[in-house]
Amino acid sequence: MLGSALLLPGVLTSCAPKGRDSAAVSSVKFDQALLEEIADTLLPTTAASPGARAAGVGATMVLLLNDCLEADVQQRVSKGLHAFRVTCKEAGGELASLQQPERERLVRALDTAAQADESHWFNAVRELAVDAYFSSEIGLTRAMRYSITPGRYEACIPLEPGQPAWG
Repeated sequence: MLGSALLLPGVLTSCAPKGRDSAAVSSVKFDQALLEEIADTLLPTTAASPGARAAGVGATMVLLLNDCLEADVQQRVSKGLHAFRVTCKEAGGELASLQQPERERLVRALDTAAQADESHWFNAVRELAVDAYFSSEIGLTRAMRYSITPGRYEACIPLEPGQPAWG
């Protein structure tokens, strides 16, 4: 038992990620607010559930981006966010200060470009936003139907129109 306790710290440090590009990490952290605004445009507050901003997805997106994605993806996202910030300013200001229809237009343009190019930076941001939102308490309990103990297994349960998915 004692031998395994002494061995464990060595095993854990051997699993630590090898050198990260600190330039990508620091520049992405700077854009947490922009990531959250993009996520809130993708997943806005509705009558049925709060949006991405209410769920606080920005911090989770930055955490996942820094800790789980490769350095090349981090660089693409960082450069893409910088270019998108410039695009927003040309459209009238920061994304947060634009009217909702203009925000949606800008994000739709990104989405269209991302659908044409598999390695587009927006694909990673969209995936991070959806993952962060539906992993949050708000996403699981308010946007989806949540049941701690669903009961017995039923293979087919019909959904009513407008009924949220199970969380």
